[in-house]
Order: sequence, then C-alpha cells, then structure tokens
Amino acid sequence: ALVDIPLFWTLMCLMFGILVLFNHYCPFQASTILTLIICIIGYGISLVLLVYLIAFKFRRRRSNRYIWSLIFILVS
Repeated sequence: ALVDIPLFWTLMCLMFGILVLFNHYCPFQASTILTLIICIIGYGISLVLLVYLIAFKFRRRRSNRYIWSLIFILVS
C-alpha cells in the first residue's frame, strides 16, 4: 500500500494535468482545487485498500478473481 497509493495519486494528478494542458481554459476554479485534492487523496486510499481487502478475501479461491477485475474496471 505504501507504493500503490502514491502511484495512484501520481497517475490521477498526471491525468488532470493532461486535461488542463490540452484545454484552452482551466476547468477548475480556485475555490474547487482544495476540494478536488482532498477527494483525490481519499479516493486513492479507499480504492487501494478496497482492492487489498477483496484480494485478501479471495486469496485461496481464484475463481472470482477475473470477475472482480472486470467490476473494478467498469466502476472506475
């Protein structure tokens, strides 16, 4: 988790940076930047820990592993 959470934050920040880079205007207002950063931090931690929880639960049985991967891709 010490590697996955900062990696997720980095990817999210790069994604928003590319969004701002290719638009002619900034889609974020100054008042919403702090809220966006807090949401990214919370979403990153909760998603990585949820993936670890489900992986721990299905560690012994590998039959549902691919179904959960598909569900995470569709939900995200």
